[in-house]
Amino acid sequence: MNGNRATKSACASAEPSVESLLHRYGCLIPFTGSGNALYERHLMFDNIVRPSEVGPWERYDAIARSVRDILSQRWHVTQQTYDHKNPKRVYYLSMEFLIGRSLANNVSNLLLAEAAQEAIRHKHLDWIDLLEQEPDAALGNGGLGRLAACFIESAATLHLPATGYGLRYDYGLFKQGIRDGWQYEQPDNPCADQVGQVSV
Repeated sequence: MNGNRATKSACASAEPSVESLLHRYGCLIPFTGSGNALYERHLMFDNIVRPSEVGPWERYDAIARSVRDILSQRWHVTQQTYDHKNPKRVYYLSMEFLIGRSLANNVSNLLLAEAAQEAIRHKHLDWIDLLEQEPDAALGNGGLGRLAACFIESAATLHLPATGYGLRYDYGLFKQGIRDGWQYEQPDNPCADQVGQVSV
């Protein structure tokens, strides 16, 4: 029992702190907590709304853009590593990638759950409500996209320098709806989704 406790304690102490992670990713601006932090800057300058008028979509957008900023800096560090080591690379071309919603996945993969939860507590936000603001990606036929997503995620897990290329649509392949137990399709327009213009 004591050995197990010691092992768990050692594992817990080996977990990197948020500060060390952000430093490793090359992120010099804090995630939240000051007027110059990522979340606060995106909330103010991207959405241009008064704090009293901020809604769930603006909060989600600011959090998602903050995570993207950290991810972008991590991509830069990765590219520097590739330039230095010059490894062989994998390029995977697929018409679609069915990767699902990105925010929670990126927070988990970047080990930023602690930073995100601290921001949620500090700003009195509802994490589940924020996640529900993110629209689902267009489905396509599903099978090809799932295969491509599995391939790319497996390559990332194995630390292979892989890049997935697909087609970028102004409108997705289609948006699926269920009415009276039957599937129906309609154009997938992410911009209309966020302002509620697509009728269901």
